[in-house]
Amino acid sequence: MSIYIHLPILIVVVSLVYSATRHDNWNKILHEALHWGFRMTSFLVAIGLILFALSTFL
Repeated sequence: MSIYIHLPILIVVVSLVYSATRHDNWNKILHEALHWGFRMTSFLVAIGLILFALSTFL
C-alpha cells in the first residue's frame, strides 16, 4: 500500500512536464496540467473500479 502514496506526486509531475512541453505561458501550463491530471486520475480510477468489479464478481 505504501507505493500508492507516490501516485499523486507522479500524476502532478507528469502532467506538469507534459504541459510544459506544449506551452510557454505558465497560465496555459497550469491549465493544461489540471486537465491532464484530471484525465489521468479518471482513467486510473476507472481501471481500478473495473479490476475491483472483476475480482469481486468473477
